[in-house]
This record gives sequence, structure tokens and C-alpha cells, in this order.
Amino acid sequence: MEPHVLEKYKSHAGAASFNVKYEREWHKRVSTRWEYGVIAACFRIAGPQETILDLPSGCGRLFGAYRAYGKKFYAMDVSHEMLKFARENFPELKESLSVGSAFQMPLRDGAVDCAFSARLFHHVPDPREREQYIRELCRVSRKWVVFTYFHTWSLKNILRMMRRPFNRKKKKVTMTTAELRELARKIGWEVAASIPLSRLASGHHYAVLRKC
Repeated sequence: MEPHVLEKYKSHAGAASFNVKYEREWHKRVSTRWEYGVIAACFRIAGPQETILDLPSGCGRLFGAYRAYGKKFYAMDVSHEMLKFARENFPELKESLSVGSAFQMPLRDGAVDCAFSARLFHHVPDPREREQYIRELCRVSRKWVVFTYFHTWSLKNILRMMRRPFNRKKKKVTMTTAELRELARKIGWEVAASIPLSRLASGHHYAVLRKC
């Protein structure tokens, strides 16, 4: 994972900023409402779950989006500071919070019914780490995985690639649906759906993986 991103969110200042970011900025509020709808669509495919793991849970920003689809929840993050805010925001999660890395989860195989993971993929530039991350999500889940990835052929990324010769911005960490399907196949899973967060305003897709 990008070291500067990791250090930012592990700090108190970084966690505090993230805790209010999606409420403070109007376009983030709009994005969150839209994201709740996409997450609901994912869980309509997966159906109700006994147990849901959210990693990285952050401050609990998306808990409200999937809480109606589960009975028991586990919220995990590599940042102690993020989890402090999650405890304040959602006291009912207090007993379910724990520290853990998405690349080596401290959970047994098939520990939960569904592993949920949002907005981490695009912060992992190393392809081996990205594969390890997806493998870990599938390892700890008995049946379903819902996670985000940044799509190579999204309009947002195509425009970014077109502007790169002029603004020199670094390449986005991306994946195609075909690449995701191939990786899922290799580890005994399949892609049930890949839903764009927004075809115009975002390159993120929510993937729903099902164990074969």
C-alpha cells in the first residue's frame, strides 16, 4: 500500500480529517448517497448475511449502507485512530472493532459470510499485493465478497490517461473486468456483478464475487 496514504490514515489528524470529509464537502455528500444505492444493489444480489466483515472500516462511513443486510458485523482497520472514531460514531460496533491488515487478515478461513471492502484497491500499486488483498478477502469469506476497484476503461480513467502527457500525473491503479474475472477463476470464485459507482463522475466499480 502507498506508504504516505497509510501514514496519513494512521495519524490522529488524518483520521480526524477523514471522519468529517464526506460530510464537510457537498460533492462527497452526493457521492455517499449514490454509493449507498450501489451498495444496496450489491447486497440485493448477495442477499441477507449472517456475518459481514468491513475492512478497511475507517470511521464507519459505509456501515449504514449494509447494516440492513447483516445480523452480526466485524469492523477492522489498520489504523487505531480510525477505529476510535468508528467507536464514537457507532457505539453498537464497539465489541466488533479490531486492528488488522487487509493483506494478512487475523481471521481463519471462512470466518464470515461476506467480506466487504471499499476504496482500498486504488491505493495498492504493487500487483502482487493487489492479488494478495483479493485472495485474503476470498479466503476469510464463506460465500460472498463485495469490494471496489478502479476500472481501466472507465470514462474517468480514459480522460486521465489522455491528460497525462500534459499534466504528468501518475497512472491510476486500475483493473479491467476481464482481469478480475480471470483472477477470481484462479482462486475458485466468480464475478456475479461489477457495478459502476458513476459512469461519468467516478472510475470506481463495486464488484460482487461469489464462491463457486
